[in-house]
Amino acid sequence: MFRVFSFLIAAASLSACANEVSVPATGRIGTELAQGAATARLSGEGSFFAMTPRGLRCEGTYDSLTTEPTLSVPIRCNDGRTGNLIITRQLNGISGTAIGRLSDGTLGQFVFGDLTFDQAFGGSGASTR
Repeated sequence: MFRVFSFLIAAASLSACANEVSVPATGRIGTELAQGAATARLSGEGSFFAMTPRGLRCEGTYDSLTTEPTLSVPIRCNDGRTGNLIITRQLNGISGTAIGRLSDGTLGQFVFGDLTFDQAFGGSGASTR
């Protein structure tokens, strides 16, 4: 009985700590490299952001509990531009790609999780993990 009780306490403690999972995101906005993160929360409130060295920051929110492999997500940037990202998750649900255009036509391409930019888009961009 004590072992069962100890296991339940440990499981509850672990689940309390794991309310969210964040993974790195790398890519580019236009010709500028960008980095950020995607965060999935057990509450369903997923969020992501990407920043460039010049200070451009674009971000959005999504339903992190959906089981759909591909999502269409609105984004907004700190310079007033808006856009839409098409996010495609791999089977592990943690890695994937995001592509989209901002309101001025600027293309954005990103990978997140353990996928590299070169794996997703070829040798034409950020080759960091």
